[in-house]
Amino acid sequence: MNKVIDVLVIGNGVAGNNAATAAKRRNPSLSVAIIGKEAHSEYAAPALPDYLSGELDKEGLLVKHIADYGKEGIELFLNKEVERIDPDNKKVFDKSGDIYRYRKLVIATGSLPIQLRRMKGTDMQGNFVLKTIDDVDSILRYPGDRAVVVGSGAIGLEGGMGLKERGYKEVTIVEALEWISMKSFDRITADLVVKELENNGINVLQGESVVSVEGEDRVRAVKTSKRIIPCDIVLWGIGVRPNTALAQKTGIELGELGGILVDEYMRTNIPDIYACGDCVESVDQISGKRALNLFWEPAARGGMTAGLNCAGGDKLEFNGSMAVFLTYIGDVPVVAFGKTAEELKHRNIRILDDRRKGSFRRVIMRGNRILGAQMVGMLENVNGLLNIMRKNAELDTEDLMNNSGKYAALPYSVSAYINQLKKKHT
Repeated sequence: MNKVIDVLVIGNGVAGNNAATAAKRRNPSLSVAIIGKEAHSEYAAPALPDYLSGELDKEGLLVKHIADYGKEGIELFLNKEVERIDPDNKKVFDKSGDIYRYRKLVIATGSLPIQLRRMKGTDMQGNFVLKTIDDVDSILRYPGDRAVVVGSGAIGLEGGMGLKERGYKEVTIVEALEWISMKSFDRITADLVVKELENNGINVLQGESVVSVEGEDRVRAVKTSKRIIPCDIVLWGIGVRPNTALAQKTGIELGELGGILVDEYMRTNIPDIYACGDCVESVDQISGKRALNLFWEPAARGGMTAGLNCAGGDKLEFNGSMAVFLTYIGDVPVVAFGKTAEELKHRNIRILDDRRKGSFRRVIMRGNRILGAQMVGMLENVNGLLNIMRKNAELDTEDLMNNSGKYAALPYSVSAYINQLKKKHT
């Protein structure tokens, strides 16, 4: 390619698309292009479990169609895996031999699912992850009606629900830690979520580690530290890690936790190269420490920040990230964000628990400032609580316990996602 692209984005997820769109909107005269490894236009990755369950078809997943990129003035190159970046000459090389020249580059390569590939049996047919449309298609093509889900984070819980709703007769979630989603829930919240999972026909085993996957040429069972569970497939939901291989080859500096290190403007250590989304390491908004909060909301916001700064001179700062867990177990909403009481124990905190009409809310505070919250069966004031916590503002606890509408200011992107969840289940 002889022409020079003003803003070139590697990655077609929410971070990459937000970067491209923000750059084009700030300066419509710029040429903007996205290189995507997958064959699909942008889709809603958080909704993949709904595609797995059959609630959404593939068309329903799409955020953009191919024609939408053209309408925005953004070039799109799909089925292109970038192999190498030459920052000295500002060139990008993909595996098919195509070369792209750029003025500003945004790396938005996302994250990779963690799978215990050294464990016996994990290389057999019947082992799956849940990260892309192609992953779901592979599961749907594979014969079976008994599944073991390893891990109980968002991927594990939503994947397990998706398989059960698709028609799997037996779904068992196995969690090695003492209780499920330990990074997001305290024990009291986890117990309520387990009850909802069991009400939806899912078996939950806690404090039980997977030892091996059994079978000859395909999955037949999972062996744990306590039992053998017959199954046809294993869905690995033990988390994700930043996809930084391309950045490392380019000489881009990584942070202490293994994500790409960026400054407040999303700039890397190499001039004119930015990064955003799951591949970056950010600052946790509550603790102020380095963190890997690999969630949709900070990816969306980070992409917008990188794109605007590429196009307009590094004026918008990214103010950090937060762990935000949002899902439904059947018709019951589950929300968690910030720190847990378990994580903050012995640190002078207050815990406000509120039970009403079959719902539960826990708010963790120090003084009058929120450090975290967990909710099962309610979404009241969640937007406002998030906003208050982000601003590190003081909270009137009497208004909180009375469910006052005072805290109704909506933060960017999280509010949109929560509103979509509410709409979907009303």
